[in-house]
Amino acid sequence: MDFLELSQTRVAICDDSPTNVAILSKLVESEGVKSIESFTDPRLLLSYLRRLKGDIDLLILDIAMPHLDGFQVMQQIRADFGTELGFAILVITGLNSRETRNQALQSGANDFLDKPFDPLEVTLRVRNLLRVQRSIKAQVSYAQVLEQEVEKRTQELNMASEKLVYLLALAGEMRDMETGKHVLRVGRLSRLLAEGAGLPETLCYMVEKAAPLHDVGKIGIPDRILHKDGPLDQAERQEMDTHTEKGLKLIGAYADGSQLLQMAARIAHSHHERWDGKGYPRGLRGRSIPLEGRIVALADVFDALTSRRPYKEPWPIERVKSFIHEQAGSHFDPELAQYLLDQFDRFLEVMEELADDPEELVDPQATGHRLQREIEQNLSMQ
Repeated sequence: MDFLELSQTRVAICDDSPTNVAILSKLVESEGVKSIESFTDPRLLLSYLRRLKGDIDLLILDIAMPHLDGFQVMQQIRADFGTELGFAILVITGLNSRETRNQALQSGANDFLDKPFDPLEVTLRVRNLLRVQRSIKAQVSYAQVLEQEVEKRTQELNMASEKLVYLLALAGEMRDMETGKHVLRVGRLSRLLAEGAGLPETLCYMVEKAAPLHDVGKIGIPDRILHKDGPLDQAERQEMDTHTEKGLKLIGAYADGSQLLQMAARIAHSHHERWDGKGYPRGLRGRSIPLEGRIVALADVFDALTSRRPYKEPWPIERVKSFIHEQAGSHFDPELAQYLLDQFDRFLEVMEELADDPEELVDPQATGHRLQREIEQNLSMQ
């Protein structure tokens, strides 16, 4: 650190002797320091430090002073700013005993000089302490910049991951000729149910982002089954049911280290389980079904009942309510079902906000067209 860099430092001096204050100020100034504040009353020093929130580089402090001695000043400084100070303390005192020196160091002093002081030694100690302190501040500042950069990059990666999850979910729905907004609605509805289940905000957020992947395993179902006109026979139904296993395999293979994908894999695998144990693929019952799977099972059915499709009209509201009430405790988690019924208007608001575009209902291929546009837009943003 050169003379110019020292000019950017800030030093405070506190000694009850005006003569000592004047001499010390001149010595510090000779090192290039321009910001120097001097005090003969330690109470004024403490007010100054509080006003600046401890933003100085060095405090030169006497011990034997009226009103407050140097030990009391350091004690108050620790009370105000904690033990990790942002500035160094150089104690200068005429109490030349070992006990005084040790007590000063234990109280937080970084260095110690006896009176009468040698001007050259003062300037050398001041210069070294300022160099060390400015170096520490530079390292802290650099660490903060790195931390902010890491946080920024992490947010960017999370956003990119969320976009990829959403596009993958759209790809799965496109094969099934569902509307693109179906996955958005299931995500939003699932979040409401997660909130109703009392999950913390971070998990509610993850449920919303992971839920759209519930049917991604349909990517692995043959077109002859997925797009068949008319009902499926038993063998075809069994093949269709494997989309839960395929979803687990597809997402789970890449879920290491990602809580979002791990949750999405559980949802894909368990969203066709039933509360009464008559679901698939494992026939789980009640609370043995992952909560996120129970949530998406209800959200998915609610969306299907209340949405218009090219092949069906939405059910009347009262019929939807009756169905959910009847299926509570058999198909659906009864507590989640009751919450949906109690907050029915909030769930309808999601359906209205994310209603399908008319063109998607007329032309099932519109979903594919919109997916292609979104992919192109995301690629152009890279």
